[in-house]
Amino acid sequence: MEEGSHVWLRSPKSEWGWLPARIVKKTIIPRKNLKKVKADDNVETKNGNESNGDAADNGENDLRDEDDDGAVVELTLVDDFTGLGNEGQYYRRSANAPNNSSVKEGIKKTLTKSSGYGRQLSGYYADVEPFTQVIIVDNVGSNADGFGVGEHPDIKLRNMPASSSSALLYGGTAGGNSLQQKSKKEHSNDLTIDTGSHNPNGMIAYPPTLIQESITGGVDDLIGLTHLHEPAILHALRLRYDADIIYTSTGPILLAINPFKSMKGVYGRGLMELYRMQGETKITGKGGVSNTTPNPTSPRNGPTTPVKGSLTSPSNIVDLNLLSSSTILLTDDGDPIPALYLHRPDGKLPPHVYQTADDAYRAMMHGIEIDKFVKRGGSSRSLRPVSSKKSLGDKSNGGIADQFEIPTNQSILVSGESGAGKTVTTKIVLNYFAMLSRKLQEAMLNNDNVEDSRSSNTADSVANGGIVSPRSLIMGYGTNGATRRSRQNSCGDESSSLSGKDASIEQQVLQSNPILEAFGNARTMRNDNSSRFGKYINIAFSEKGQLLRASIDTYLLEKVRLIHQAKGERNFHIFYQLLQAASEEEREDLFLNDFTAKDFNMTNQSETYDRRDGIKDADMHKEMVDAMQVMKFGSETVRQLMRLIVAVLFAGNMTFSTNKSSSGVDSCALEETEASLAVAHLLGVSFDNLAASLTSKVIFVSGDIIHKGLDVGQAEKANEALIKSIYGAAFDFIAERINASICAGRGGVMNGSSDGSKGSSLLRRGVSEREQSIIPPGGASIGVLDIFGFETFETNNFEQLCINYTNETLQQQFNKFVFKMEQQEYEREGILWKFIPFPDNQDVLDLIAKPRSGILQILDEQCIVDWGTDRKFGLSLYQNCTKHNRFSVTSSQRVNNKFSIEHYAGYVEYTAENWLEKNKDQLPAASVELLESSDFELIGQIKKYVRSEGSKITTKSLGKQFSDSLKILRARIDSTMPHYVRCLKPNDDLAPDTFDPKNIVEQLRYCGVLEAVRVSRAGYPTRYPHDVFY
Repeated sequence: MEEGSHVWLRSPKSEWGWLPARIVKKTIIPRKNLKKVKADDNVETKNGNESNGDAADNGENDLRDEDDDGAVVELTLVDDFTGLGNEGQYYRRSANAPNNSSVKEGIKKTLTKSSGYGRQLSGYYADVEPFTQVIIVDNVGSNADGFGVGEHPDIKLRNMPASSSSALLYGGTAGGNSLQQKSKKEHSNDLTIDTGSHNPNGMIAYPPTLIQESITGGVDDLIGLTHLHEPAILHALRLRYDADIIYTSTGPILLAINPFKSMKGVYGRGLMELYRMQGETKITGKGGVSNTTPNPTSPRNGPTTPVKGSLTSPSNIVDLNLLSSSTILLTDDGDPIPALYLHRPDGKLPPHVYQTADDAYRAMMHGIEIDKFVKRGGSSRSLRPVSSKKSLGDKSNGGIADQFEIPTNQSILVSGESGAGKTVTTKIVLNYFAMLSRKLQEAMLNNDNVEDSRSSNTADSVANGGIVSPRSLIMGYGTNGATRRSRQNSCGDESSSLSGKDASIEQQVLQSNPILEAFGNARTMRNDNSSRFGKYINIAFSEKGQLLRASIDTYLLEKVRLIHQAKGERNFHIFYQLLQAASEEEREDLFLNDFTAKDFNMTNQSETYDRRDGIKDADMHKEMVDAMQVMKFGSETVRQLMRLIVAVLFAGNMTFSTNKSSSGVDSCALEETEASLAVAHLLGVSFDNLAASLTSKVIFVSGDIIHKGLDVGQAEKANEALIKSIYGAAFDFIAERINASICAGRGGVMNGSSDGSKGSSLLRRGVSEREQSIIPPGGASIGVLDIFGFETFETNNFEQLCINYTNETLQQQFNKFVFKMEQQEYEREGILWKFIPFPDNQDVLDLIAKPRSGILQILDEQCIVDWGTDRKFGLSLYQNCTKHNRFSVTSSQRVNNKFSIEHYAGYVEYTAENWLEKNKDQLPAASVELLESSDFELIGQIKKYVRSEGSKITTKSLGKQFSDSLKILRARIDSTMPHYVRCLKPNDDLAPDTFDPKNIVEQLRYCGVLEAVRVSRAGYPTRYPHDVFY
């Protein structure tokens, strides 16, 4: 940091925690004079302990004892908004850009959509008064002349526009009141840098940075920022969000900010086609829409980073400027594709979830081609990307063994907190894969000789280090294919009323969404369509790249929502959908009459009945029923499922009364009400059996069965257990029926049963036999993980521990992957590297799930013994875990049976109440007997999914079962090439055009992005492009 450096200064006066400033004076002060300076100037002393800096600083800049020898640095900072003005004034049109004024205006309109972000134009700094602040920092990291200052947690260098930072390159001088300015212009690709302007007060912008001013936020990939840290990330994301650009890359991560509004032109077939063509061109070097071949040395193309798995030169990209002149691509509404996607300074499309999906698909096809080549006797070593051949294969160059081989199978990991957009993002990914498969299928039908043309070229191309992706993906799909209109939703998928017999496998995979969402999603405080379970969708492709079949595994359905909903939240969608959409005949058959959601305890306790997003429950119910037909459920199965849902609703209205006895032992009775009579009829049991199962307990003693009466509180608990067991079993049944349909796919049923007899254990335990069985010989798969994000609430229970345990596991995998990619980057750049320690959270994972001593193991021990209680579980935790550095408990927490864990995202306090009941997750034996007596066909089908008390087969606890599933999930991901999508929620009010920086930075920390930045910058914190560095 030198005089003239533009910086971010941490400040509580800022709405988002940071203020733009500039260092105007820097003075070296002997440490012995420090006390006098403080007294005279009343300056502020900054050190690592006093700041709330990010974790990467670790307090390394603490001031040493003032009596020590040496010196400190006094920095004088003033407010400075250089480089933060309206982005439109920085836009410079290159001589190489299309000579079209309307194109220019379209781009400018896209880039300057916001009202600006300078002090006079933006609310972000509108209330900031001019300031001068003097800060003393330790002279850590000084250079040879003692005039350098290392990183500081409260002062971060800013990335300046080239027009501000280029002065240093052309004779700028530091420390003076005047600056030698040269009227000199430099062209970098199509970026014009004016070096003779924008240097206020004669201060140079140091250190220099080079960002593309025609790209909102400076770069599409934040890793490209010279200075990468919390305020730099926030600033870039805010600029892009204000311009309606919701996708931004950060190395291997795609950040997706939920706009909470319809994004015109951002999704649909036309845009899918652009990304498909770009992906094809990267692989084959051939475009699919124009006879004009882009010049790979054109300045417009510039240096690019190859897609993961690409084998060809990175310059083989679609020249969008040339493409647009010969092809008109429209959105699904008939409007032109936004200029943002058509005219780019480097010829590349901006980050998008379509790009992530396409990267995964191309990498998978690359792996398939390699496997085929190896089977014919070739070597996979010769097929590595040219950029990594030397570093990975040449051990004499300090490279490492072949541990960076790109796996054939891929995975896309979508994460984020509730309301961030995970479910929609997953739909978009699935739609893109369906589009690729549909186009391939159409081309195969229209081109009988496709296979012959492929086989004649494949061997030579692969042997030369290239890959031949199916030519049929680009054959016959030009303007007509891109503009063909059909009824679509916002994600670009076709609506269909086809029956299961006529539906394609692509349609079936897409139609699984409305079914699972109806039974597994709910409105929460943060989201109107929050997934209350995790799912892993494994999609199998043929060796030609055609989607064949899929399977879905689910994790940890939030069954506690059936019993309790917070204010402003709802139960699962299906209850409201059915009550809104039920026909008169259904109402009569199911005893609904004029009942609404306000009449049932399971739907009225939160006094919230609608959705804030405007979606009508009746419309969603119709969409769900249509999807069930596509998925071959059959009308009778659908009718029986609705009957079961109504039985659950009425069960929530059943009441119990106390019976006084002369012996002084009170018992209870099920009241014979409209609700209880309806439950008995709908479940296919007698009222007497229903009453007996809920008011008595079955005890197994030395082979004998004893029935013991329950009080009202215990009976209500038994009823809650019945409700949760029936609904959970129905959810597993539905998921397995979906699997029976999509696992069959093209070519008939693969290995294993399709009737669900084996599916329960596979689904719940996450066993991978089914995953392996759906992949055809020579094919591969892409898994899409839609998983719950890190959670911390006012009250955190067993469910939150499981969710956060999941995120800890995935975070460890993520850290290791980012670190591995970082090593590859060093080797590609020819940089000598040594082992760089990266953050490892294995100690947290051990605290939660280590055998014999982990929290889940201690919980299991309490569940096994008859005398186990939640209180004894808490005491056991205090006794066994207190010495663990990630576990903490205060005196007040001990009294309230609580404890805290330090996760990678911060401390979370948990309450240990009701953990034993939730971990057992078993239906009492009396209720199991009740279900055995039912004559309802669907009950007979779902019984196998019920976890029953007193079963002869030892049943794993829910915690153990979840832990085992997580290990299998981790093993799955480790065997794939992962692609990451981190969904972010800009505000908690679900409001459009509202960016809350503190909310964003918290999520960046929770989803591991800031941790990834820390790993990425552990070796080389500041990264200059060659043209700036030299």
